[in-house]
Amino acid sequence: MFTGLIEATGIIKEKKETNDGMVFQVEANLEKNDLKLGDSISINGACQTVTELNHDKSQFKYYSSYKTLELTNFRFLEIGSRVNLERSVTFGARMGGHLVQGHVDGVGVVKKRYAKDAGAVEVFEIELPLELCKYVVERGSIAVDGISLTVVSMKGRILELVLIPETIFKTIAGEWTSGKIVNLETDIIARYVEKMLPN
Repeated sequence: MFTGLIEATGIIKEKKETNDGMVFQVEANLEKNDLKLGDSISINGACQTVTELNHDKSQFKYYSSYKTLELTNFRFLEIGSRVNLERSVTFGARMGGHLVQGHVDGVGVVKKRYAKDAGAVEVFEIELPLELCKYVVERGSIAVDGISLTVVSMKGRILELVLIPETIFKTIAGEWTSGKIVNLETDIIARYVEKMLPN
């Protein structure tokens, strides 16, 4: 389980295809780095498992199955790509953001990005897959590339978000330009409500 509050960004240093997926190596500078083999870590919002660590824990590897590659933007990652990182939440930690499972529902496409009224905040418009739209509500939560964000508006398939400079600076949101593919995880509560409602 995660909060959607990004701790750091990492850089893809290596990627290697396997028979049924891909292994990625990430270089990261995590504060108070306590990573261990088998730990869960959110990479652009997708929960992955640490499969290998170097001696000083500055680099780690994770394996993505073919299904993860289908559902996420991992298939577009190249050597040198930056990714958002968050270690799993611990008991007793403050819960900022919202409950994020790290189970990516699909990807969206950034359609537009612009400054709001010449201010410091920026507006992002992202086109969602039709099947995910029903789980998104105004002033609700959504995770985009693992970042917990509040939905400003939802018009048709276009999701509008407003990001403050701090978020843009500390995450890979600064790289969200028109055409960028981003990972999406809708609020799990909406899915449970749908399941409980009669058909």
